[in-house]
Amino acid sequence: MRPHAFLFLGDYYGTLASTRCLGERGVPILLADERRLVRATGSRYIEKRLLCPPVSDADAFIRWLLRQREAYPGAVLFPASDELVFLFAKHQDELKQGFRLFMPSMDSTFRILNKHRLYEACVAADISFPKTWFPSGEEGLRRILGEIDVEVILKPKSQSQLRSGTKAAEAPRGEDLVHAFNRFVKDNPYGPELVAHDAEVVWPMLQEYHRHAAFQIYSLAGFADAGGRPPIVRASRKVLQRPRKLGVGLCFEGTTVNPDLVRKIGVLCKNLDYAGIFEIEFIEHGGENLLIDFNPRPYGQMAFEVAREAPLPWLHYVAAIGDEAEYARAYDRALAWSPRGDHAFTHRLILGAVDGAQRVTALTGGPAKEDWRGWMRRHGPNLADAVRRPKDPGPVVTDGLVHLLEFVRHPRSWLRSLAR
Repeated sequence: MRPHAFLFLGDYYGTLASTRCLGERGVPILLADERRLVRATGSRYIEKRLLCPPVSDADAFIRWLLRQREAYPGAVLFPASDELVFLFAKHQDELKQGFRLFMPSMDSTFRILNKHRLYEACVAADISFPKTWFPSGEEGLRRILGEIDVEVILKPKSQSQLRSGTKAAEAPRGEDLVHAFNRFVKDNPYGPELVAHDAEVVWPMLQEYHRHAAFQIYSLAGFADAGGRPPIVRASRKVLQRPRKLGVGLCFEGTTVNPDLVRKIGVLCKNLDYAGIFEIEFIEHGGENLLIDFNPRPYGQMAFEVAREAPLPWLHYVAAIGDEAEYARAYDRALAWSPRGDHAFTHRLILGAVDGAQRVTALTGGPAKEDWRGWMRRHGPNLADAVRRPKDPGPVVTDGLVHLLEFVRHPRSWLRSLAR
């Protein structure tokens, strides 16, 4: 029997994609979550569901996880969020005494999770990024106010242990920026483990705001090899996100891989001593691709890469258990893949809600409706879905229930997220 795959945060679409990719290959799946009803619980591939403490209670969660080593020896851990990446890296010496991990050292991990250190690594790899300032507190911000001559947004330096989950916030100029900076710090606290590791992480960064970026995000996702082989890469363009300005991707289209960027990503991963699953986002501005994010873990639209014959969770699994022959076979197959047709990815349920909301607003004098139904028809059999899979229909039900509960609890914000 194969070792278990130990998955977490069952509401994450990356966790559902991992469940299916591994389950279809005969890997027994353990799913741990603090809640009973999460999207992935509907999958037929889940062997056992475990209730665990919230990840936000890091001490209790890690103590609980360490107690599972005896029941599930040799299980492969899959971090589903930046917070889990940080916690697994911090406690990897203990976790390796019973579990299998495939991740770099704590130093390498934090160089990815902390945008300040990531951008320093990008300079060495000749990768461009938006104009960014990293003030250390209010005094540091006041010293650079005169340098900020563009529209900026406030962004957390790291998403790991960020209690609010905020991605970004628009910021005013001048003295009002100081007030917005201090408010952002107050409204977006970090967990004590991360602050103990790096006290400077609490100060947000200021980044030039490219308003067009919501419609020009280019993603390179795949798997970096520890042995120095070229990374497996699939390219996509985010064509719709929810909410529109600063939201989560809803529609993606496959596109051409930029070989120069792939080469630079290979250099970046080598310099960071990183191997494994990645998703790296760029905005396109002035003929350049500017790096805005690096996810060293499963991510929301990972099912799109799996549908394009890049079984990233499987590669993580076989690398962790040391199955070199299967790893080489799977890696070679993924490298040899070439697109056949116009590949795309979406969440049909939510896209249908967006389409319906646009129909209503168009009838009441709002903006003209976009043709998202036509977009789905055009991509036809090459359209991958975040939830729908004929061989595993259960998550369609659990996902629908989760969205229904979200709507009942927060109807206004849920409806606002559909607006243009």
